Amino acid sequence: MLEALFGHLVGVNRWLNLTRIAGARDYLKLHVLDSLTLTRDARLARLAAGTPCVDLGSGGGYPGLPLARWRPQAPWVLADARRKKAEFLAAAATLLGVPAVRGRHLRGGRTQQEAPELFRQCQLVVSRAMGPGAEVLAEAEPLLRRHGHLLLAKGPAFAGEERTATLATAERLRFRLVHEHRVQLDAGDPERVIIAFERL
Repeated sequence: MLEALFGHLVGVNRWLNLTRIAGARDYLKLHVLDSLTLTRDARLARLAAGTPCVDLGSGGGYPGLPLARWRPQAPWVLADARRKKAEFLAAAATLLGVPAVRGRHLRGGRTQQEAPELFRQCQLVVSRAMGPGAEVLAEAEPLLRRHGHLLLAKGPAFAGEERTATLATAERLRFRLVHEHRVQLDAGDPERVIIAFERL
């Protein structure tokens, strides 16, 4: 399954620019294993069957594809605002071998109009490398049900102004910061930050 996903990613990447990663070793480490660092969060162990989860700004399908394979009890939507990337995600979802995974052309801020079945229905939204944290919060807000969670994976540059702006937006949109922790794949790698928010 991973071999098929990698082959699909590399093939489509020649014309769609999904990733700068071309080698299998880097793919496993920087896409698959990096995505699975989110499974350290207890929310992923307690997903309710039948209640949707969304990978927002999924791009090449990460972290959504590995998480959907790891936690297949919940339906997963791999959402991207760019139609061609959404088409790639729909094809990648069929390779995963998990029936309740689909790619979707969707911008979070237009959920009510474009995907009313997801509006205020999602138990979990995940996002990795989509954009500034404040923007991701605004895009996730229409998707999440009350007490739903956003898991935001950010690089080391998140500290400082972006973190301050993200927390201010969280307060304005009525999100609660649940926790924030740092992860490293290998010693010497840059630290990534995983931030969990709850929609109140």
